Amino acid sequence: FCRADLTRSQIMRLELEEVGRLRQIIMTSQINHLLKIAALSIIFFISAWYQFQLVAWYKYKDQSPYGVADGGQNVTLLPSSLPAVNSTLSAKNDTSNPQSTLFLQQSDSLYRKYNISTTPVVIAKYKLLLFTIEKTGSTVLKQLMRRMMGYENYWLHGGGIPHVSPNNGLKVLTQYSLQEANEMMTSDEWTRAMFVRDPKERALSGYLMWKPTQEFSQEILENAQRGLLNKTFFKGTSGLGKCCKDRANGDFNYEVLCLHHMLTFEGFLGMVEDPKNVENDNGNDEGLEDHHHNQSTSIVSNLRKSPSCPDKHWSPVTTWRMEQKFYPKLNFIGHLETAQWDIKRLLDILHPEAWDNHGASGWGKYRNESMFESSTTVNHAKKSENYLFEHYTSEKIERRVEKIYEDDYDNSFLDLERVPIGHAQSFYRKRFLHLFGNDA
Repeated sequence: FCRADLTRSQIMRLELEEVGRLRQIIMTSQINHLLKIAALSIIFFISAWYQFQLVAWYKYKDQSPYGVADGGQNVTLLPSSLPAVNSTLSAKNDTSNPQSTLFLQQSDSLYRKYNISTTPVVIAKYKLLLFTIEKTGSTVLKQLMRRMMGYENYWLHGGGIPHVSPNNGLKVLTQYSLQEANEMMTSDEWTRAMFVRDPKERALSGYLMWKPTQEFSQEILENAQRGLLNKTFFKGTSGLGKCCKDRANGDFNYEVLCLHHMLTFEGFLGMVEDPKNVENDNGNDEGLEDHHHNQSTSIVSNLRKSPSCPDKHWSPVTTWRMEQKFYPKLNFIGHLETAQWDIKRLLDILHPEAWDNHGASGWGKYRNESMFESSTTVNHAKKSENYLFEHYTSEKIERRVEKIYEDDYDNSFLDLERVPIGHAQSFYRKRFLHLFGNDA
């Protein structure tokens, strides 16, 4: 820039151009540096993720669904993510797309994603699919499935066992290819079993398990009715309590009144029933004013205008468990009320020696009783029976529950009847003896 024939303005322009070029070089260098860092980060993440998958597989290969030998049959050992990837690649390579004609679709809830409550358990050795339902003996039934798969500690209950995969070591439908899963769901050679329970007893069992346990002083209740509370009083993880907290949406007064009302079984019914099916009268629910409107409307009236509070422990099976098209495929229905007899009937169907090997003994506190004979297993599954008449104090309450579970009663594939409270066990036992006799 020191040439004598250049004017000052020309020199300044050249200097600016040179500065621009230098800036461009620096920016390009920085961008390249950032791209390299991003690429290395992605490579590191993929590598770490894959190593994690391999470590998880290796850790559980002897007990997880992907590595356990199902009833003596060898299973290919693969990391948990690979079956779905291989299935997707196969579908993409198949130009004819035969999956569109399959009964079970990739998008169906039973197959779309593993769910601890809805994905059926597979015992390939016995060609059995078991569809469990919360508050219907699911813990004991999954313990049986673990025993049928050869686990000596089948009786364990805790640390994710027997419910959580991969801890429980059970194989489930989502671990098989879509074609294999369709064979299980449609073939006459497979048994697709479900145990059901009287809806009135199941509803009470769900309430007793998840009802709020907090009791509030009269002063707190009066302040809530006046709209004076400015902090939450909710404690714990109760499913129903959380429903109150969610509905309150930051209104601590409403939250307390809701939690207080949920201490009663009728309050629970007000939370879970469909508001479209609720009668206009408030019954025994009067007395808690809705401070939002400063009117004589009860808080229950306001609750009933809200969507029902769903949960797997009390929601109707028909509308929650799986798509309607799958119910006709069930070819074994057992009842919790006759579980001791029905479980033997199921195992006898699967194999002549299945009952002797897995159900006739090894249960109870000292594991010297038959399945469901033990007071330990029966009490775990049916302990709510002791509280029936304490909470079902009128026919009106029974009619409300029958309305909530109307779809289950009307689903002929579930084999449920509207039985008066307290008579479910005697009703289903008499019917079992009529259908199958004493030697079933």
